[in-house]
Amino acid sequence: MILLNEMIDQDQKRLAPDSSRSDHETFFAAKQYLRHYKPTNDDLLSGIVDGRHDGGIDAAYIFVNALAITDDVPVAPLGRNATLDLFIFQVKNSRSFGEDAINKLSLALPQLLDFGRDEQALSRGFNPKVIEITRRFLAVYRALEMPSLRVYIVFVSLKADHVHPSTREKSEDLERALFDCFRGCAPSIDFVDAADLADMARDKPTTTRNLALAENPISTDTVGGYIAVVKLKAYEDFITSESGEIDASLFEANVRDYEGDTSVNRSIQDSLDKVDHETDFWWLNNGVTIVANRVQPANKLLELDSPQVVNGLQTSNEIYKRSRRGDTELDQRSLLVKVIQATNPKVRDRIIRATNSQTALGPSALRSTDKVQRQIEEYLAKQNLYYERRRNFYQNRGIPLASVVSIDQMGQALLATLVQMPHVARGSLSKIFEEDLYDLLFSPQHPVAIFSVAINVIRKCQDFLKHGRGPETDIDDFCYHLAMLAMIALTRRNRPSTSEVAKLEAVEITHGELSTLMRIIESEYTKFSRNSGEVLLDRVAKSEAVTKALLERGRKYLLSTSTR
Repeated sequence: MILLNEMIDQDQKRLAPDSSRSDHETFFAAKQYLRHYKPTNDDLLSGIVDGRHDGGIDAAYIFVNALAITDDVPVAPLGRNATLDLFIFQVKNSRSFGEDAINKLSLALPQLLDFGRDEQALSRGFNPKVIEITRRFLAVYRALEMPSLRVYIVFVSLKADHVHPSTREKSEDLERALFDCFRGCAPSIDFVDAADLADMARDKPTTTRNLALAENPISTDTVGGYIAVVKLKAYEDFITSESGEIDASLFEANVRDYEGDTSVNRSIQDSLDKVDHETDFWWLNNGVTIVANRVQPANKLLELDSPQVVNGLQTSNEIYKRSRRGDTELDQRSLLVKVIQATNPKVRDRIIRATNSQTALGPSALRSTDKVQRQIEEYLAKQNLYYERRRNFYQNRGIPLASVVSIDQMGQALLATLVQMPHVARGSLSKIFEEDLYDLLFSPQHPVAIFSVAINVIRKCQDFLKHGRGPETDIDDFCYHLAMLAMIALTRRNRPSTSEVAKLEAVEITHGELSTLMRIIESEYTKFSRNSGEVLLDRVAKSEAVTKALLERGRKYLLSTSTR
């Protein structure tokens, strides 16, 4: 117990010294428990709902095919056999697992996971973030075609060393309540004590993987390049984590990059399902490309350090899903695999771009290789900020969260301050990778200083909200709209140009001015709620009508205040 407490202390001091102790305990526990899913720090933080009226839930996470869902952009149809996972965490700094915690969830979850729920009624007993995440889960469940559903309830006690038999018996009530919500679900209830969590924290992620080949690989004159065929079962083993999920850390992509039930994927699926002993699978498929920091051949084996599948996301997903449809042990067909050793980031980017110019990869993976993304990375580095253009690149390097800027955070900052779409930043973040919007946000013609300004303004607003008002769960519902008005106030322009924004690097906005702008936002939120009948704060914040009203209020604010 003392060792675990020291682990959490050190982790908080290193990563998030300003966060509350209870939030960081939840962050730490979720990070360790979900380690095989490789969620980003943004993913982990977005799921924390702890606070008043949380229904006994400290954090909640949704995964589709082992990749996190954190916004409201509809999930494309993924075909049958998609895996949908819901994790509910309760984390307590106590010496026992209390039955009260189980009773709370037994009452709360049937209300929250009811497709016919009345959200106005729920708002009287649950905080907005709990309602929002469970709403998102229900929407994803509806969008998927007969998903394989798993619900995990995780009770973490940071000082406990055992579970009382009566507590385990009580947990059966919760299992029955969940089964009543989803008849096709096999609920899993896990009790994690101090020793369990400490063991998870010591379980360091593996960076080296072995790829078993069907035959000796063909090598090229250039060091580190190999072409090989791999049995389908061996490749499936390669992309599957210890927990049996497809390993998200292998793919420079997210769940929305997998194109789901398209003609291409149906064709791949048909080729996999129709076993023809006269036709090998690799004859019918373009294969996959893997990039690694180091490639060490050993007969019919390649040892790969930090491998990434940079081309072949659709094929990989279909091969993984195929094993869920039936026995594949006797299938002796193979897949064509290119393996390239690339330690130079620029070479790696060229490989990703080139291999995907013929075969489409999802947008988020390709965007990380754009020249403008590298320019942002280099510019922010001069300000001691680490721009994480690649998913989880800095996660296990001990860098404080406040020093890391993810591509998602940058997208939200630009949506709020530059293109004045805070409602999209709040609820539809995945849209930043859509071509038209991405080109608007990350245009190579933008002065590179605007990216620093946007992040500085959004973080000023977040700090103001964190230290100047009520529950932290409300911050996301206000910070993007506040940042939009702050940029208007700083530039003295209704629609600030990129050149005007770029000049603001050294400009500070005062606490008093932010307070004034905050009162404007609260006034418009109240007015919208009264006129629309909407009582849930997140839905107010996601309304385009509210953004339009605030832009008009911003114009009037400029007229009513003196010029700088």
